Amino acid sequence: MSEIFGLHRFASQDGLPQNDKELSRALRSPTVKEVRCFALGPEGTNISQANATWLRRMGVEHKSSIALCETPEDSLRQAREVGEDGVVPTFGTCAVYYDLAKFFFRNPDVVPFLGIEPMALDEMRLATRRKLADQVTNVVPSWWRIASHPSPSHLLAELNNMVVKADSNATAAIMCERGEIEACITTASAAALHGLVTIHIFGSPTMIFFYGTTSHGANVLCQVMKETKARGILRRRRL
Repeated sequence: MSEIFGLHRFASQDGLPQNDKELSRALRSPTVKEVRCFALGPEGTNISQANATWLRRMGVEHKSSIALCETPEDSLRQAREVGEDGVVPTFGTCAVYYDLAKFFFRNPDVVPFLGIEPMALDEMRLATRRKLADQVTNVVPSWWRIASHPSPSHLLAELNNMVVKADSNATAAIMCERGEIEACITTASAAALHGLVTIHIFGSPTMIFFYGTTSHGANVLCQVMKETKARGILRRRRL
């Protein structure tokens, strides 16, 4: 027999901002000294770009930072290490992250969908080094190895090439630039950053990005909401 007392519970949402308007107001509060974000890197990933867009929309660019991490799991680990007063840590994920369900259920103590940012993907491309581009007409050489994050790798289903795992779309571009593989699925920004040539454009559909927080961040935001509610009660009493 197994005891149930050690089983986890999901973090309570009580007392937290319940919509974008409340969240923006809470994050802009003087009680929140900093919004410290951790997002999948390196430079050029969709998650990090959407993170910057979300911070601008929340109105907290001036008191925020984005640290780029190797994986979404790493972004959560780093966010958990934040414990300073008034600092709200966040970590980023994406609706099509291949391990999102596992990420969600293995970390029931966090608030994974605090902020939601719809954004058109930075155009997804199949790219290669300039000196290899002439080898492609309508056919990708069968011996080429293609780097891809697991999530978009299914876009290569029609090809018989070896697919090499990359931790992100931007990392795939770095692998290609270094000559570790011959081509990669990456973003337009990362391709340009690493001097790659586009051989196919997959497109730029709208994606949903999520920005969560830890129990520490949730406590900071709950305190802000309590202070806001108290000021509202005091204001009504004065009227």
